[in-house]
Parts: sequence; C-alpha cells; structure tokens
Amino acid sequence: MTSTPEQPGRATAARQRVTAAGHQTQVEALASYAARARFGDLSADSRRQLPIHILDSLACCIAALGDGPVNACHDQVKEFGGGHGTTLIGGGAANPVYAAFWHTVLVRYVDFMDNFLAPTETCHTADNFGVALTAAELAGGSGQDLMLGVAIGYTVQSRLVDHGNFMTRGFDHTAQLAFSHNAAAGRLLDMTEGEIANAIAMAASSDASFAVIRAKPLSQWKGLASAQSALGAMNALFLARRGVEGPLRVVEGPLGIDHLLEMHLRVDWDHEGYEGVVSSTIKKYNAQIHTQSSVYCMIELLAANKPRLDVAAGFDPSTIASIDAEVPQITYDFTGGGLYGAEAAVTSKEQADHDLRYLLAVALLDGNVMPAQFTDARVNSPDVQSLLRKVSARPNAAYTAQYPRRMPAKITVRLKDGTTLEHEVQDYPGMPSRPFTWNDAVEKFDQLTADRIDNDLAKDIKDAVDSLEHIQVSDLMALLARVDVDSQEENQ
Repeated sequence: MTSTPEQPGRATAARQRVTAAGHQTQVEALASYAARARFGDLSADSRRQLPIHILDSLACCIAALGDGPVNACHDQVKEFGGGHGTTLIGGGAANPVYAAFWHTVLVRYVDFMDNFLAPTETCHTADNFGVALTAAELAGGSGQDLMLGVAIGYTVQSRLVDHGNFMTRGFDHTAQLAFSHNAAAGRLLDMTEGEIANAIAMAASSDASFAVIRAKPLSQWKGLASAQSALGAMNALFLARRGVEGPLRVVEGPLGIDHLLEMHLRVDWDHEGYEGVVSSTIKKYNAQIHTQSSVYCMIELLAANKPRLDVAAGFDPSTIASIDAEVPQITYDFTGGGLYGAEAAVTSKEQADHDLRYLLAVALLDGNVMPAQFTDARVNSPDVQSLLRKVSARPNAAYTAQYPRRMPAKITVRLKDGTTLEHEVQDYPGMPSRPFTWNDAVEKFDQLTADRIDNDLAKDIKDAVDSLEHIQVSDLMALLARVDVDSQEENQ
C-alpha cells in the first residue's frame, strides 16, 4: 500500500503538472516532498527512534484520560464526532476529523511529550502524532506507514521552526501544524500533490494561532490549542480531496506568511530528508521543555546531599533561605519571568508546569516531577506554595550561547545557617545528545500508565509498538480501544 516503492499514478501526474506550470510555491514544494516519501527513505537511526517516540506519545495519551478539560473534549467528540468510524484511543469511534482532534488532545494535554528545540523557537513534535495515527488507520495502513507519517510530520514542523521566527513574531508553535499535519495525512491517504498543496494552503491561511496562548496567566487552552489545529487541518484536507482550492502562495504571496514574519521562509524541500525524529527531545520530567535541565539539576543536587536535603528523611524546607537558578535566556523567557511574563500566583496545573519556581520547589520537596505533582491538591499545598516564593531565576549568557546544542543549568540552595549547596549540569537524559533508549521509553510508559491499564494490556501495547514495522495500525488501535475512558473519568 502506501509504503511500497515508487507508485506511478495520481501523485506522479500531479507532480508533472505542477512542474510544467512553472516555479513551485513553498506549499507546492512541500506537497511534492510529502507525496514522494517512502518508508525506505528513513535512516536506521530514525527507524530505531520512531517506536521510542511513538510509545512515549501513547504513554502521554493514556495518562491524559480523565482530566477535566480532556473530559470536555471527550464529550464534544461523542456529541459531534459521529460518522464513518475511525477508532478512538479509550474506546469508541468517530469521523476522522474529530478522531484526529481527540488523539491530539490526548497526546498534548499532560505536557509530557517530546519537543524540538531551535535557537529562539520551539515546538511539540508529538503534536503530529494524533493526525498521523488517525490517517494511518483510515488508510488501512501498516505500522511502517504510521512510522512514515510521524517522520514526515516531525520533520516538516521542526524544519519550519528551524527556518522561521513564528513565536518572536507573535505566532504560536502550533501554527506550523497546518503544514505538517496535512503533509503527513495527505501522504498517508495517497492524495495527489495538488490536493496536499491546497490542503496546506487552506489550513495555513486560516488556522494560524497566536503566541499569547503561552503568555501568563496560562489557561487550559495551552494544552488544547494543537488539537484545534488538527481539527482545522483535517477539515481542510478532506475539502481539498473534494477539489476545493486554497491560496498556494500563502507563504510568499502579498500579505502572506513572509510578510507577517518579515522574512523569507524558505525550506529546500527538494533536498530535505525525513529525519526530524532524531533531532527531537523527549522529556524526562513532566515540566515545560526548557526547564528539564534545571529540574534534573535539582534532583541531582538532592541525590548528592542525602539525607541532608531529603524531606522524607526529616529535612525541614523552612530552613531554606533561597533557591537560585541560572538558565539559558529561553528558559527564563518561558518559565522564569522573562518575555512571557510571570504568574502572580500558581494555582493550576497549566500554571505550575510552566513556572520554574514551582517546578524547582516541588522537585526538592518530592524528589521528582511527574503527573502526581500537578494535582490541584499538590499545586496548592502550603509547603510547595511557601517554598516557591524563595525561588528565583536569571539568564546566564554563557548558557544561552550553548543552547540548543546543550541546555546548561546551575542550582544554588542557600540555607539559613549559611550553608550553600550548588550543582551544575550541561544537559539532561532525553536530548538528542543523550537520546532515550527503548528501555527508557518503557520505564516512562510504565510510570505514566500505572493504575490506568492492567499489566497485560500494557505489555501488549508495548510489544505492538516494539513490533510496529511488522503489524497493521488496526492491530495497535484494537489494543488502544481497550483503554476505558469512562473508568478513568470515574477514578478522578
């Protein structure tokens, strides 16, 4: 099917028509890039990393089931998502537009999925997973097709982040999903280059999102905006398949994306591979991506000073005078009070997982930062609320110069008796320089899915992903449908 060697037909004919018409626009070049993708184009490194990132994405999906805003999205899908069915994680079926929405809600909401880091921009590459999963099942695809779709989505979004300046011009990092979602889904559904190009053009011109989503005070939309992008992209995709045309010069045309970014957004898609997954970063902790090294540094500082700083062993955190963090500028901007502002009060999950003060305080108190650290009770508990007021952060120019190749951080804890404890790290496990192994992904999956699915189902899902090159997507979806969303809601 879609992952066979070169297939003549609609895609080839469309490519010839586009070339004959003259100079390709950026979305036409991207459509050609997507349409010609084959599983054999993936490197051995990508083929090794893709199941790791897919298992990580599924862990996030299962962990999200039952959260309040996720329940609202589930109700929305049940009410409006009827039609010919694609399988839903958590059980049931929906039309593919709402299935893609639902799966993107799940992978994104707990904010524990992977990322791509550029010097001034970032994005959640796993925002592409839900669309790729839905399209692969709809197409009757194989596990290889799913891997290829994920690879296309990851690469397209990360290349646009690398080459553009969306966030510094006020656009959110979900804005690139109009390109990456439809490139991946269009390829998996064997659409022509013209159809893919028009789908991208329609979505890109109509579904742009704004970086104010990430500004303080944070709302629940922070964890749901990418699902809205999936909804719009898939709707545009199926309209394009019915022959609807979009503005193909959405990038370089008058008042297009070039105008809005005040730059020429150009990616050489003719010479681009499909290797985005190998430059993606997996989170070790359930915290905003740029805080990962800081949290890791704090936890290593605790380990080096046990039992002195071990709350469980009787350490009194009220004896702490201050906690200081030195971080790259981008960490400070997103979570330390810089460009995106500071929270007046940290009272919700959405605020806590993007606030460096909370993250370092709870890491010291609990020795970890996982979903358990973001319940309403934990976020608002007196011990962490008191300690976070003693945390401060500042940008370090030397650290900024090393980012994103490295993400250094330094933590200094000062006690009221005059003792000073400090520790510095250069990066954290999960960065491309220290990529997750399959065993790392399994450990994280087990942590996130414990008490949510039984051991047998967990093992079957892990085995299916580990064997993804040799199974059908329908085999995986049959397992994911067995996760009972209603029981998760009742357990909250």
